[in-house]
Amino acid sequence: YANSIYTISISSASESGAIPWYNEKCTSTLVTAYSSNSNNKDPKIATTDIRGKCTDQHTGTSAAAPMVAGIIALALEANPRLTWRDVQHLLIRTSSHQNLLANDWEINGAGRQYSHYFGYGVINAGKFVEMAKNLRPEDQVGTQRFCEVNLLPRRSVRISSSDRIAIATLFSECTDN
Repeated sequence: YANSIYTISISSASESGAIPWYNEKCTSTLVTAYSSNSNNKDPKIATTDIRGKCTDQHTGTSAAAPMVAGIIALALEANPRLTWRDVQHLLIRTSSHQNLLANDWEINGAGRQYSHYFGYGVINAGKFVEMAKNLRPEDQVGTQRFCEVNLLPRRSVRISSSDRIAIATLFSECTDN
C-alpha cells in the first residue's frame, strides 16, 4: 500500500529532529510528525489506551500516522471540497524540513527539499488547516491526467524465455483523447 498514489505515508522524528531507530528509509514517505526516539529522555505521545485508560508512552509511526490523519480530518472539515490530490499537495506545501537531522536531503525536480527518512518535512497543523480552509476552487490541483503509451503491437507475440526484447518509445507529453 505504501506506493499507492492514494496512500499518505507518514514518518516520525524525535523531538530533537533525529531519525528514530525504527524509521525506515522509504521513497513513499510524504510527511513526518514528531513522535519519539528510543531513549527515555524523549517525551512520548499521550493518548487513550485500552480499557478506558490513558497512556503517556505511545511512540513511533503508530503515534505519528494517527496524528496526521486527525490533522487531515480537520482540514477536510474546514474545506470538504478538498480532493485526495489537494490534501497531498497541501501537505507538501505546508511541511517544513527545518530542524530535521538527516543526511539525505536533496532538491527534487519541483525544487522542493525531500528526504527518504522525513519526506517533505514535519507537518504544520495550523498552516495546513488554514491553507486548506482558504483554498479556492480555482486553486485546487485539478483532475489527474492519465498518460498511456501502447508499446506492443495490437497482435499476440510469442516470446520464448531465451529471447530478449527491447521496447522503447519517446514522448514529451500526454495527449488528450
